[in-house]
Amino acid sequence: MEAIMNRKNIRENIFKIIFSYEFGLEVPIEEHIKDYLETIEVKEDEAEYIKSKTMGIVSKKTELDATIGSSSTSWDLKRIANVEMAILRLALFEILYDEEIPTNVAINEAVEMARKYGGDQSPKFVNGIIAGIINE
Repeated sequence: MEAIMNRKNIRENIFKIIFSYEFGLEVPIEEHIKDYLETIEVKEDEAEYIKSKTMGIVSKKTELDATIGSSSTSWDLKRIANVEMAILRLALFEILYDEEIPTNVAINEAVEMARKYGGDQSPKFVNGIIAGIINE
């Protein structure tokens, strides 16, 4: 029997794919997603949602990174840890392009993921970058 994931679990799986993809850019994203999905229990519609959103984030990566860069004037993008970049890309994609996700939910989930996967300063950093973008 396939497990049913809630949005938080789905979001975390998307984050993990985006994060790990940075270390394997030579593999096409479609193949990377397929390989990842084979490692988890997921229903077909959830797998499609994960794939669709991940593909959307990857396709908008340049725009998302430019937006992050414009808000993090004291930080060069190359100095931002991969964990924070993956979280920021996911959150900003949801805020800018996913009308189903309320902005406050995207922010809350990003801060929670930063708390879970990042360093001590990650939640504050992620929240600050997103707040800077929203308040522009």
